[in-house]
Amino acid sequence: MKKFMISIALLCAMFFFVSCGGSNGEKDSGDETNDSETNDSETDEETADSETTDSEVTDEEVTDEETEDSTDPENLPYPEVTATSNKEGDIAQNITIYDDLDVKHKFAEWYQPNNPESKLIWLIFTAYDCGPCHILKEDLLEINSPEYKKRGLKIILVFNGLLAGPQPELEPGKLAETKDLYISEFPETGDFELYGYLRKEEQKVFKKFTSGAGSVMGGAAYPTWLFIDASTMEVIEFGEGWGEGMIGPAQTEIEALLDEL
Repeated sequence: MKKFMISIALLCAMFFFVSCGGSNGEKDSGDETNDSETNDSETDEETADSETTDSEVTDEEVTDEETEDSTDPENLPYPEVTATSNKEGDIAQNITIYDDLDVKHKFAEWYQPNNPESKLIWLIFTAYDCGPCHILKEDLLEINSPEYKKRGLKIILVFNGLLAGPQPELEPGKLAETKDLYISEFPETGDFELYGYLRKEEQKVFKKFTSGAGSVMGGAAYPTWLFIDASTMEVIEFGEGWGEGMIGPAQTEIEALLDEL
């Protein structure tokens, strides 16, 4: 991946910031015989029609099942992942994320073969009570322009509880309140691709996105963020922490990446 001067500047800057249902009738015997044969024939036809109908229903049911299976996030294609997802060139883990309606998502949903509109993914892990996280979340409301969305930027904002640790038992209610607040105040820029949270079983996968430099969750620092090439799910840029004055560099970085990808 081509190196950008702004990427270097951005990373250098980050180093100094804190992270955190029939009918009857009478007939003679001959007619009765004919009627009997006719009825038998009609019965055979009805049986055949019934079998055909049953077959059609069965086929429809199978088709519906196949359609449901093909749209299951678990069955979406995804590249083979690397051991970690915290270095340039790593393949991002296909992590499981739940949204504000408690609907399950796999990161594979934003892999370009599954989502042609996806070009550049900005995956952000944040905490509710993290100072640098608050700065980043406010900056996102300015960075997330409609133009970037049209060009293929997907911002996935994942809340992972407090600095003291995850609190999935409070989700998705807490997440829904946060999303509603952002979108009500900033209807255009506050509507990210996904507001999500992680369940406890995903914490081991989440750690693969961290450098181990933090003290939270055995080495997670907040915010942790990554720019990812949606065509390969390769990590382009990895960072931990955020601070004042990062809007301009971030916008320059996004524009350059969208031009290149």
